[in-house]
Amino acid sequence: MAKKLVTKNNQMNKDQKDAKPAPTSTTTSKTTSKTTTQKPTPKKVTPQKPKVKVLDNLSILKSSPYLKQKNESKTPQKKPTLKDLFDRSLLSQKEEKLEIVMTGQYEQALDLMFEADASNLYPILVGPPGIGKTTLCRYYAQSRAEITGNDSFEWITFDESTKPAHLIGSFNPATTIQKGFSFEAFNPGPLIKAMLNGGLFLANEVNRATEYTQNSLLEPLEEKTVSVPHIGRVKASPGFFFIGAMNPSELVGTHRLGEALKDRFNVWIELDYPDKKTEMKIIEHNNPYYKVEESILEKIYLIINRTRTHHQIQSPASLRSGIALARLTGVAQKRNKTEEPNKILRSLASNVLFGAIQTKPGVKSKDVISNIISQVLGSA
Repeated sequence: MAKKLVTKNNQMNKDQKDAKPAPTSTTTSKTTSKTTTQKPTPKKVTPQKPKVKVLDNLSILKSSPYLKQKNESKTPQKKPTLKDLFDRSLLSQKEEKLEIVMTGQYEQALDLMFEADASNLYPILVGPPGIGKTTLCRYYAQSRAEITGNDSFEWITFDESTKPAHLIGSFNPATTIQKGFSFEAFNPGPLIKAMLNGGLFLANEVNRATEYTQNSLLEPLEEKTVSVPHIGRVKASPGFFFIGAMNPSELVGTHRLGEALKDRFNVWIELDYPDKKTEMKIIEHNNPYYKVEESILEKIYLIINRTRTHHQIQSPASLRSGIALARLTGVAQKRNKTEEPNKILRSLASNVLFGAIQTKPGVKSKDVISNIISQVLGSA
């Protein structure tokens, strides 16, 4: 049998087939370069500002402290009758404590009122509308009651329709038919009540009354008596005190104060618009629920005060306008906290001032208001 020749190539192929693959080493040589994986650079994310919630009209109204009831019980209660509401209102008014800003001219006026009362003299307050004459008199009545223990306080606001019967009283027709002109049929007026109780009587805006009604005050102021038809003369009890209050005579709707009545008032207290510091305190005091920053409060004062010096305005804005503008501004800021305060004032000031001022004949209110707002807040 012939032997098969083995060539060198055949032998090499055979050796390659028979050779086993060398095991792979698990260790990595130190010289082997390591491949590092680079992390992607994170992108800068701009934080988003939280969205400011703008309150709607219903939410604003529901949260208003002026609408909240004292009794917030969730249990259903019986609807009060008109008699219940009347009694509740009488009680709350009796217990009400009046607090006012007592600085500057108001403090001096209060001192004069005390001195006039102690001297048995009758004072009269003279000043433009809306500066707090009536409020000051109410505060004096409260202070006087704490000293004397007599809380009798009656007042009436005069106008052209006020008659002496509104002060003294009148007879009930039905009772008069049954009992005649007796005290049982007589309904006493506020002046008689104050005189009998030895209390305080305020004749508010007394120069708006006609001369006929003004003359009915001469006897009470001079003699401390008053004649009641069909009954007789009534003398005031000790402690009776009379205060008058009037607007400047140049205002529309006023009458000249008669010389005889004018002579009965012994102490004349002149009041004007308060200084800047006092007026800002008054506005802030009368806006307890919707506070505004002092810088905004100062702009409100400047807007209101500018109406008093503007050459085209005949009747300027009062303290009430400043209080109204502060409250509205506070509500608007609560509604949208990001809105620019100047923008709020610019839109609200026109709504407050439109009916609060009276311009001279031939001058449009809107033009004057726009001019004042631009002067204080700048152009829109």
